Amino acid sequence: MSKKFLLRIFVALLLLTAISCKTYNVTRKEAVSIAVCDTNGVDSTIIKIIQPYSDKIKGIMEEVIGYSDATYEKGQPESALGNFFCDLLIDFAQNKYSEFVKETPIMCLLNNGGIRSSLPIGEVKVETIYQIMPFDNTVVLIELKGSVLKKIFPVIIGKGGMPIGGLRLVLSGNELKSASIADKPISDDENYILITSDYLANGGDGLSFLSDNIRYLPTGLLMRNVFIDYIKGLTAQGKTINLKTDGRISYE
Repeated sequence: MSKKFLLRIFVALLLLTAISCKTYNVTRKEAVSIAVCDTNGVDSTIIKIIQPYSDKIKGIMEEVIGYSDATYEKGQPESALGNFFCDLLIDFAQNKYSEFVKETPIMCLLNNGGIRSSLPIGEVKVETIYQIMPFDNTVVLIELKGSVLKKIFPVIIGKGGMPIGGLRLVLSGNELKSASIADKPISDDENYILITSDYLANGGDGLSFLSDNIRYLPTGLLMRNVFIDYIKGLTAQGKTINLKTDGRISYE
């Protein structure tokens, strides 16, 4: 094979490469506007397709899973509703993930924005919990040193309170006077378990320091589903939802 022939092939390849890298610009866009309004009527074909799925979802959402003795609102610095969710998550973690938790002191932290509505008096349906917690947040367990855990307190104080469980804070204005878990002061060198949402565990609401952890367990379980199952369990025991605040965030 001659050198000239090889050179021609090389030049041809260079030209092809140059063409393939060429940048194209959009010079014209075409679109058609199709108005969709009440006068279009109902598409019976589409209705037939989605109706079985719609009926199934409706049946799931309208399932009665419990009964609430009163209407419980979310609020700050603490609320009975926030306390309930945090306490049940701690109970869930200690039972479902006992090998991870063991005898380690545990607390729960949720964000105010994750609880979107109140729990009304009367029948509690699956859709009720979806309305309270519409986001697909999952449950995460983290093991932290006390020195890292303490960084949570200024965040809680700065937000005027957040849903907590297992933790008690005494404040004077915006100053922290004391903090305890299981009635014991928090030690910088001791290990603690935090149960929370993946949103907070991954740094949401200014909690990026939670990445400085010893162990991190993403359960993959939707927090909403944990609440639903827990309430079903209460009902199976003949219990209703009866909540209260207990001063876990208090002021001097």
